[in-house]
Amino acid sequence: MTVKNLEITDKDNRHISVLLEELVNSIKIFDSRQNIIVDCTLWMAGHAIQIINKMWEKDIFVWFDADERNLKLAKINIEKSNPKPKIILINSNFINLKEELKNVWIEKITGIYYDLWLSSLHLDEAERWFSFMRDWPLDMRLDNNHWKKASEIINSYTASELREIFMKYWESSQSNKVAHKIVDSRKQKKFETTFDLSEIIAGGPKEKSKIFQALRIEVNKELEAMEKSIPDALELLEKDWNIFVISFHSLEDRITKQIFKKETRDCICSDLICSCHHKKSLKLHSKKPILPTQEEIKYNSRSRSAKARWATKII
Repeated sequence: MTVKNLEITDKDNRHISVLLEELVNSIKIFDSRQNIIVDCTLWMAGHAIQIINKMWEKDIFVWFDADERNLKLAKINIEKSNPKPKIILINSNFINLKEELKNVWIEKITGIYYDLWLSSLHLDEAERWFSFMRDWPLDMRLDNNHWKKASEIINSYTASELREIFMKYWESSQSNKVAHKIVDSRKQKKFETTFDLSEIIAGGPKEKSKIFQALRIEVNKELEAMEKSIPDALELLEKDWNIFVISFHSLEDRITKQIFKKETRDCICSDLICSCHHKKSLKLHSKKPILPTQEEIKYNSRSRSAKARWATKII
């Protein structure tokens, strides 16, 4: 991947990694064997650099990011630290985890983590199109080569389809009202920019933020990616090694919690005599999620909604 003519600006370095110490400490590195660590959401490599600095020349570190620009900028950051391990960059969404690792001849891994929040790059830069605070194209795609733009969804989905998105990801009784207002408004003028959508949403920044978040989740198929990727990660993970997931939305945390809970039980069927033959494969490090400290929240206000879950593979 070329990084020619790409420079890191102060804005690019503004992303602050959340729960940095907790995540880095969860990833075990041993000098007696080859370590293969996977970062499913690279962002600006804040977590990655700390982990890579613990690794050895024989080790492999794999980066996933659907945003090609993020990969390029992170590559510049990591190269400054003169990394010892072999680095593999994969410009793909983590929904393709298993398939992409197979393409680079990796069948088992010794550690994996997810940081599911948008980087500060996406939130702060106008050309990235993720917020309603400025007027820019209604896009919201992390990967510009895939998926529909937010404007395509807003302009083509039926009222019932939009209501379903808002009910599922916004969880508000106002979902039906907003969906019908969008459909009525687009009869006069198609939605093209963030302000076009923001102007018809009643309420303050909190309500607007929830709707834009729901739309972003739909555009990037974020929950579907989790539902496929995390079970794949557990299958790839070797015994006695760890998975760490940081989420920022209640639905993301719920999915992680449910998958982890299922894998801490032997029987998952409802039969009086077990017929599923399921064997528990995980040990949780805490039943409750790991939360940022008050000190971290004060330093980085965007960490306040973070929740992390940490588990170890036991079979």
